[in-house]
Amino acid sequence: MSDETVLKDITGNVIEPGDTVVYPQMSGRSVQIVLGKLLSYNGKTAQIERTEGARWGASYNRTRYRDKRTGKGIDPYASDKHWETRAHYLYTHETTGEVISEEEMNRRFPLTWGWESDRASRRKRQEFKGQYVPGVLKDYVEEYKDAPKPVTIHNVKNIVKVVTA
Repeated sequence: MSDETVLKDITGNVIEPGDTVVYPQMSGRSVQIVLGKLLSYNGKTAQIERTEGARWGASYNRTRYRDKRTGKGIDPYASDKHWETRAHYLYTHETTGEVISEEEMNRRFPLTWGWESDRASRRKRQEFKGQYVPGVLKDYVEEYKDAPKPVTIHNVKNIVKVVTA
């Protein structure tokens, strides 16, 4: 292997495909530290697959939805047509056990802007305990997460091998 195709970090460690590395990723004036695995190095650029990042949730690992019948991506939150039941709240009275919906709670005990007229409604609302009921999607909706795409790094001097002791 020629010295040109060997990737070394600032401490002199040789980095080979499959090794865990850390590199800085810039977006505008923002920098985040990213942990990844080196996939390949051709002497000029390195291909790295992200495994973790300081702002991971901002751009990766989001849940997506697809219609199994057509294979097309869908947004179930855009309308009710993809839901068996939508997510909602149920409220249970602490002493009587009466269960009411969120709409019924707002109808019976409305919250207004005036503090004096609002006090009775607030007191009545405190007698109920809220419970979140998650929604159920229809059986043809498939939930999935995209696999992270490899990143091409041109400035390979910033890549550092992670060495475990």
